[in-house]
Amino acid sequence: MSEAHTLMKRDTDVTQQWTNEFVKAFTPENRAQFPANRNFLRTHAARIVKLLDESSSLNSSAADKYEQAAKLSGNDQQHRGMTAFVSGLRKAGEASELLKIQMQMVSDETVVDEKMFNEKFARSWQLIGQKRREIDSQFEEGKRLMGW
Repeated sequence: MSEAHTLMKRDTDVTQQWTNEFVKAFTPENRAQFPANRNFLRTHAARIVKLLDESSSLNSSAADKYEQAAKLSGNDQQHRGMTAFVSGLRKAGEASELLKIQMQMVSDETVVDEKMFNEKFARSWQLIGQKRREIDSQFEEGKRLMGW
């Protein structure tokens, strides 16, 4: 379990990095300039995707560690708590995939104007937000069961 915690801490750092990159690049002002600034956004999107891949890898490894710990746990409540963390971490990987799809949109040559870009951007944020709520719910349940 301590290995899983270490991996999650590393993921927190990586998540902060891609979040900072995202906030800096995908401002409403920058999105309003699309497609004139496609190359600018593409450069930032590539950095974000790389960090999302790293985050997904860390989350997957942490989920594996929690699964191993759950199998060793003789306490049913702790077992269920760790299983909830595993579920949340797997959903975090799904959220990363949705974000990567969003980042690929800047390179999609069929997205030709700011209106289309922002509409697709907003729709993808709705899906990502829904996934984030599911993740948060799983983590809260895990914490509750673990007594954290």
